[in-house]
Amino acid sequence: MRTTGYGMHPEPIAGLLAAAGDAAIVLTYAEDRAFADVSLNRFASVNSTRLDWQGVEVLERSEEFDGDGLREMVRRYGDEGELVVVFWGDQVVPTVALATEAVAAHAEMVVGSCYECWLYFTDGHVLIEFQDGESFVAARVPN
Repeated sequence: MRTTGYGMHPEPIAGLLAAAGDAAIVLTYAEDRAFADVSLNRFASVNSTRLDWQGVEVLERSEEFDGDGLREMVRRYGDEGELVVVFWGDQVVPTVALATEAVAAHAEMVVGSCYECWLYFTDGHVLIEFQDGESFVAARVPN
């Protein structure tokens, strides 16, 4: 298994990990790839990091791109206690899993620690894409 480069720099999300405490789970490379296979990898991409929303069930597009906007979407699409996997645009930052409530409580830290990230709601099979300065898009993960 090739793990070179994965999760080597947790510094950008150190504040989130400290604030979330035991509620945050840092995923291994194998766990990251397993969750990516059932979420991110089911979408085509545009310009290497943006997801292609053509042909998928888009649930919402929000012009907001701040912690309050993310918090509202997390509460809309996540159930209490549901596991949310947060993938960062940079593979050297480790993927983390948090309960919906922890993501909502620390939404500012999530969006403040990256230029782009994706949140996968494991029970509802919804994915939210965040692009800094632009928007959030929520969509149902295709089968």
